[in-house]
Amino acid sequence: MRSTHHLIASILFSLSLISCGGGGEAVPLAFQSMQEQFSGTYAAGTYVFRTQAEMEAAWAAAPQQFGTPMEMPVIDFSRNTVVGISLGTGTRCDTPRIVAVYELGDAVQVSYFTNLGTGVTTLACLHPWRLSDFALIPATREPVVFERTTQQ
Repeated sequence: MRSTHHLIASILFSLSLISCGGGGEAVPLAFQSMQEQFSGTYAAGTYVFRTQAEMEAAWAAAPQQFGTPMEMPVIDFSRNTVVGISLGTGTRCDTPRIVAVYELGDAVQVSYFTNLGTGVTTLACLHPWRLSDFALIPATREPVVFERTTQQ
């Protein structure tokens, strides 16, 4: 079912590029969620780690105040880049989730979904939590842009 959502998101994104006059074809990239490995509370913003030093600096600045503290993952940055989105802290239902990654010729597009601002929640998730998601993608030197999507 999730792969169907990725396919639909890919098609919709490609159509939006065409309708907006986008030049290149959106090529879906494989990615691996690392949400469980990044248990720190990251400042709101987007993250792109291309080196161990970049990841170590962000890791050191992100206190692990929710859930079980984790050791920093070991990444082969010659083959991978880590991308992430953080909305700071809030209710757990608003945690963003990276749902698709595309190569757009001269950039990489990371699409993420979140309930933040939609009013969608349950009593089960009304406690404070870290609102972040990270993913492992193929190594890239291209600019990385992030886009919120309504597609899960």
